Amino acid sequence: MKQLTWVAAIAAVAIIAWLGSGTGAPEETSPAPEEGVFATIAPFHSYGVVHDADNVEAMRPRVMGTHGVISSGHYLATQAGYEVLRAGGNAFDAGVTAGMALKALKMDYAGWTGVAPLILYSAAEDRVITRVGAGTSPALATLDFFLEHGKSPVNNALIPADVDVWLATLDRFGTLSFSEAAQPTLRIAEEGYHLYKMQKWMIEDQLDEILAFPYNRDFWFQNGVGEQRLGDLMINADLGRLIRYMMAAEEQALAAGASRSEGIRAARDAFYKGDPARDVDRFFREQGGIVRYEDLAGYESRWEEPLGTSFHGYDVYTGDGWSQGPRIVLMLNMLENFDLRALGYNTPEYIHLISQVINLAMSDAHRYVGDPDHAPAPDGLYGKEYARARIGLIDEKRPFQDMPPWGDPAAMAAVADGAPTSFVVASGAVASTDADEPARSIDTSSLNVMDGEGNLFSLTESDGHTGTPMIPGWGFGLGNRMGQFNLDPELANVMAPGKRPRNTNSPLLVMKDGQPFMGLSTPGGDQQLQSLLQVFLNVVVWGMSPEQALDQPRFGSYNFPASGSEVNTSPAVLRLEDRIPMETAEALRAMGHDVESWGMWNWRACAPTVTWRDPETGVMIAAGDVRRETASLGF
Repeated sequence: MKQLTWVAAIAAVAIIAWLGSGTGAPEETSPAPEEGVFATIAPFHSYGVVHDADNVEAMRPRVMGTHGVISSGHYLATQAGYEVLRAGGNAFDAGVTAGMALKALKMDYAGWTGVAPLILYSAAEDRVITRVGAGTSPALATLDFFLEHGKSPVNNALIPADVDVWLATLDRFGTLSFSEAAQPTLRIAEEGYHLYKMQKWMIEDQLDEILAFPYNRDFWFQNGVGEQRLGDLMINADLGRLIRYMMAAEEQALAAGASRSEGIRAARDAFYKGDPARDVDRFFREQGGIVRYEDLAGYESRWEEPLGTSFHGYDVYTGDGWSQGPRIVLMLNMLENFDLRALGYNTPEYIHLISQVINLAMSDAHRYVGDPDHAPAPDGLYGKEYARARIGLIDEKRPFQDMPPWGDPAAMAAVADGAPTSFVVASGAVASTDADEPARSIDTSSLNVMDGEGNLFSLTESDGHTGTPMIPGWGFGLGNRMGQFNLDPELANVMAPGKRPRNTNSPLLVMKDGQPFMGLSTPGGDQQLQSLLQVFLNVVVWGMSPEQALDQPRFGSYNFPASGSEVNTSPAVLRLEDRIPMETAEALRAMGHDVESWGMWNWRACAPTVTWRDPETGVMIAAGDVRRETASLGF
């Protein structure tokens, strides 16, 4: 009792100091330095307040290592990958191990199975490369079908990409077998994990959607509907059955004399061509869906060169138009034309400029970016010259009141002839989800790994199984990623059979002087690259460490149609975390931004995981955002 009283007294003093300051932070007991990171971030009250004014400790301790570092969206996945690193595995072994485990732990918004865009740097090959992490649409997924039947939890099922991504990575860059890499996931599935806060909130928020599918109900409410509690053991014995089924295929191949690579292929084929695929076909036929056995059996992804651009001496790489990665290329090409430091950190002018660049990038991506196999980007879209043409549309005093019209890169024109001037009304197609509909904006998690050999692995995994059906008897689902296709035939991302949607997930990899510098990825729907852009700029422009860069208050534009929609449901909306001073918000509002509060800290502002290497010492850092349940380890 005495201890509780003492703690309460300290808390009361802290609250009084906070209220008395009138700024949202305790009064300083000594003057802040006039230069450096602290002076940059001090107005935003994003530093630790329990020490002196020179303290710039992050909300979480710095995690460092010279052998390996890892950060992911759940502590058990991070632990699984960390143990692989400790045992001598490389970043790819650890990444695949953690990636499989992460999806077993986050079935609500990144479950087995779904999309898994991957970008990596291989020290042995000295190259940056991506694995196409968005599956193809079924053969029956025609535009006419969706115009007639619409998007739905059953119709939106995409052929899974993550199993292919994991096993292709193990095969080419790893050293483990599938069975070795899958052991932690098998244990999580069969022995269970403890229900945690965000997942408990998610399944309660999505109750009606879950109850639409009896198998989903039985998985999510193992103690009965309404009886779930924090700490309940969540067991997925059927997913364990799937993993053992794949392990058995690998073991049989190895026993017959197959190589490690052939064994991994056998495990892959067990999923895409075996009993699970046949049961997927049976289930979707029963539900009136369009996924067939042949869609899974014929699925094959590939390795490909990344998109990239340079920004003040850094080379930034991402995936092609099957992800939202091209948006970051467009944004950085435009921002390179401005002196960001002269604007001041998170000032009204800084936030205004970045939001306008985001809007321009969103517009061009909306029109031109889609699966490059079906809709190659026009010449010049990713060039610096086109970026200079586009920024001429920015008014430094007045924001776009709707998403701006797209440009014409082939003609180097800032605005294309005939481009729409309004996106508030549908342009002849069907609107999909609202830009901030919670069930769609949190269906992702992320993972980043670095090792002492110089390898870097950055992965964004997604597709939850609350409102979309799981496959009875197997403990996995196909997600709803086809919902991010457009239904307007004029757009590059329009629905078509055998096509990959421009899905919102996109990890980034940053190189400096030919060496891996940083990997970063995040959940967060259409906010993903907005948040990663801010974290990247915090590091390379403002000199912050990764953990400091993650802690700073964020802003996000919503002035565009959400992915998969043709309608801008939130024109001019700009959301700010309230650690950005009120005066800044009012100045932006006076310019014409429709400023909305995100509160002090908001999970909708994303939750990146980051790995970073000091170019001078080689010491690595892993960091994870406090806005969600990330965890980092290193040694």
